Amino acid sequence: MTGYAAGFQDLTEELRDHDLPVDGELPGWLDGSLYRNGPARWTVGDAEADHWFDGLAHLTRFAFDDGSVSYTNHFPRTGAYRVAVEDGSFAGQFSSTDGYLSRVKSLLAGDSTDNANVHVARIGGGLAALTETPNWLRIDPDTLEGEGSLSYEDDLTAHHVTAHLRQDPESGSHWGYFTRFGRQNEYVLFRIPEGTTRRERVGSTTVDRPAYMHSFALTPDHAVLIEPPLNTHPAKFLLPGSGGFIDNYDWQPERGTRFLVFRRDSGELIEELTTDPFFTFHTANAFERDGAVVVDLVAYEDDRAISDLSMDALRGGEGGFPSGELRRYRLPLSDAGAAVSTLADDVEMPRFSPDVHTREYEHVFAQSTDMDDGNALVRVDVADAEGAGADDDSGVARRWEESGVFSGEPIFVPHPDGEAEKDGVVLSLCLDADAERSLLVVLDGDLDELARAPLPHAVPFGFHGEYFESI
Repeated sequence: MTGYAAGFQDLTEELRDHDLPVDGELPGWLDGSLYRNGPARWTVGDAEADHWFDGLAHLTRFAFDDGSVSYTNHFPRTGAYRVAVEDGSFAGQFSSTDGYLSRVKSLLAGDSTDNANVHVARIGGGLAALTETPNWLRIDPDTLEGEGSLSYEDDLTAHHVTAHLRQDPESGSHWGYFTRFGRQNEYVLFRIPEGTTRRERVGSTTVDRPAYMHSFALTPDHAVLIEPPLNTHPAKFLLPGSGGFIDNYDWQPERGTRFLVFRRDSGELIEELTTDPFFTFHTANAFERDGAVVVDLVAYEDDRAISDLSMDALRGGEGGFPSGELRRYRLPLSDAGAAVSTLADDVEMPRFSPDVHTREYEHVFAQSTDMDDGNALVRVDVADAEGAGADDDSGVARRWEESGVFSGEPIFVPHPDGEAEKDGVVLSLCLDADAERSLLVVLDGDLDELARAPLPHAVPFGFHGEYFESI
């Protein structure tokens, strides 16, 4: 099979501590583990998931040691996994349909899916797999086996939760937000102190039509929610025939996209700025400059970044991501409106050095979204791109690409003794569509290849991951 459709074929094989051959040389200082998460199985018997996001959670680990790397992959045996395998059903997921009574139970009783297939984080002294419900999963960091749902040391009620936590570089606490549906719907900003599983409510705001939000931004003094006009009324979830979770949201561009700026110390919502409508999944970095909050994110004109990702379209080679723009929004903490500049075109999965989180920075590493014959990894030099002005993507300073190879999220690992921001390596799990197998590619900060390690099978396109020195 050729083309990106190869990245949406089911994987069933599981391996543990499988030594990978290395072509090139891995840095000797790279001695931690890369963990990745994403869907990797959409078909069980006659049952098929409707949407890319509905596939069963699949975790991978790449363990580095003295110039070598080993590979482990595993499907956690969650409740969602057992339902799929035993009952032949993907119901209750992002877009797969569910029965009327099940939707009522899920919404009102908090009985949400545990198919934690979006991200990973180090929480409460252990590894967790995250999804967009509060039903996160504890993971054995060596075997990747599930160890049950993460137990929270609080009594907060959450319904839709971001899987993109932001870790404060000073305190080590994780920050996030959730939507709570009810007579008064609200967005709630929370933090989890380091070493705990206690979600502490920081601030909130009520909302008439909650939006689908995927990630947010954090600066030293502020947290910013980005609310695209993809909205719902919670009562729609209870209507017979209303479909899966995301099917109950409607694109309403007349509402515009709102930036909600909270103070981190008090939780007060201090600014609401409305811009022209756009949809976003992912933010890059954010920081403060000259009395304004600056947020870098990938923006889309509308919600096709969700609607075009049905499994029928993707496996048939007809779907795929529309073009996303890396944009910089400057949000003045005054009555002035937001200002925007375009930093690069055709990008997704933006990452940056964790050493510069919440600070003004130089580089974004991203995946290109040109999917014709493979796609590149790029480095955007954001300061240069901002200086070039809007509608100029000259900030794309470096590229790595190979015909027939589809790159994954580029995760930057800083060199422990590095001086420049780009000193370190970029880790990306790529798919060689012609060879029908994946390979871990290791690049330096200029995107020159240092090494690659081919896998014995093809890992379907995943979502997100993190590198940890230890758990």
